[in-house]
Amino acid sequence: MKSFLTSIILILAITSVPSTALAATNPHLPDSSGIQLNWEINETPPKRPYPKLLNSENYEHKWKIDSPLMFGLVQDPNGVLYTITYDNIVYAVYPNGKVKWKLQLDIDLGVINMKMGQDGTLYAYESGNNFSDPIALTSIFAISPEGVINWEIKSDNVYSRHDNHFAGDILGNFIYFSDKGLVSRNANGEINWVNEDVISRNAHELLNNFHTSKVYSDPNGNIYVNSDDKEIISIDSKGNVRWRSQPQRFLDPYTVFEPYFSDSGILYMLTKDGLYALNTTDGRNVSISSNSDLTDIQSSGIPTDGKGGYYITIRGSIQKIDYKGTSLWSYKPRETEKQGIDTYHTLITDKIGNVYFTTGSGNIIGLNSEGHEIFVFLRNAFWHKITSVLIGNNGNIYSTNMDIGLVAFGKKQIQVYSDNQSLPMSVSPFKSEGTVMVPFRSLFESLDLAVDWDPNSKTIVGTKEGLSIKLTIGSKIAYVNGEAKQLTVAPVVKNNSSYVPLRFIGEALGKNVSWDNKSSSVNIDTISTK
Repeated sequence: MKSFLTSIILILAITSVPSTALAATNPHLPDSSGIQLNWEINETPPKRPYPKLLNSENYEHKWKIDSPLMFGLVQDPNGVLYTITYDNIVYAVYPNGKVKWKLQLDIDLGVINMKMGQDGTLYAYESGNNFSDPIALTSIFAISPEGVINWEIKSDNVYSRHDNHFAGDILGNFIYFSDKGLVSRNANGEINWVNEDVISRNAHELLNNFHTSKVYSDPNGNIYVNSDDKEIISIDSKGNVRWRSQPQRFLDPYTVFEPYFSDSGILYMLTKDGLYALNTTDGRNVSISSNSDLTDIQSSGIPTDGKGGYYITIRGSIQKIDYKGTSLWSYKPRETEKQGIDTYHTLITDKIGNVYFTTGSGNIIGLNSEGHEIFVFLRNAFWHKITSVLIGNNGNIYSTNMDIGLVAFGKKQIQVYSDNQSLPMSVSPFKSEGTVMVPFRSLFESLDLAVDWDPNSKTIVGTKEGLSIKLTIGSKIAYVNGEAKQLTVAPVVKNNSSYVPLRFIGEALGKNVSWDNKSSSVNIDTISTK
């Protein structure tokens, strides 16, 4: 199948380089530890043992949507997940595992790829190419967050093939390479402009060469393309060239152009030789040093521990390097891993600097900043498996894995959702006498309640139009609009945080509150008036 062949080609295209990294001491969790997941998997023989979840003392399987073949995984700004099946059904799934919608695409081809636009538009695309026919019909669908197809085209002059040959910007425009140059289409599918001066390589090279020109957009709607002369070219939202950088020496034949845009307007690029940066205003190179703003660097989404270390795949291993490219440690796969580390997908990091990646056997690995395994989903498939992984806004680990479907893993802790969206909690909720207790300030602010705290009387007040909720630490009597209400568990202070009973607050707001024991989560749902 095409995606499998593409992955193999891309893996072979990456040339190994020497490494001087020190191996992380005892990085692997014991294969014999953890729990077995008794999932029936319809896979091509020889069939492997059931998957395992290691470090099950701290992590658990939250939920799973069964599917024999799901490919790709992207997340919109609200945390909704999108994936697609082999028979071209797009799934939109809330972070708690509830399906938002499903959409069947009218297309004869299989295994459609996806790109998430910065404005929340989902682009599903596929080309009916084979490796001997570079010119082929390409189908592109622009899908709204509500599951409506905004526009679609079928064309044989689209040269873009892989993820980084397409870009969706914050203005709702979709950018790709064509036989005429770089093309921008607006939210209605109409062509905004064609820049004929930014020509990618010919169709055959674009299809088969992983190191051809790529296209990206920043949060301001500007576009960035790399040239055959190692330049980085920036184009504005109207199709005009803003600037061309000097040739960048790090864009060698083995380094893929993959920029990361920070909050301050810096374009960062990570290579085996270290960290590089350009100013997105004028394209000038920015000097990187030990005094560089680590918070700004981390805001770009680059794989980093947030403390000056950066994660990269080198010579079949995961390495942490510093900004000069000096190796700090190296993680090598366990002996049971027969397919190697997946070099097609980018390494991802969570908010506290752990790094996650997939392997060719369908395994998912999470390492801490010292290079030690903290999370392992052990598939150890016999055949190569296409696996995607991302970290949700709530910290969950989401994955599509061939023959399994869409899976969510997470810390062994209670999670709170409001109308299927994650509610951020400053500290972890806990259960007391069967009642879920949550930090009051996080809950009140997430539910749009104004907060008032009196430290002398230890009284908590949350207000919004037409509603006032008053609770007191240690008291089982609360007040809703001045009316006394009995609580099953009194608010409490624990580890310097004040907790209140979640169900009481949710029901005072006129919402339905339910507990999902399987995923250790609470759902606060608006009651439908229909």
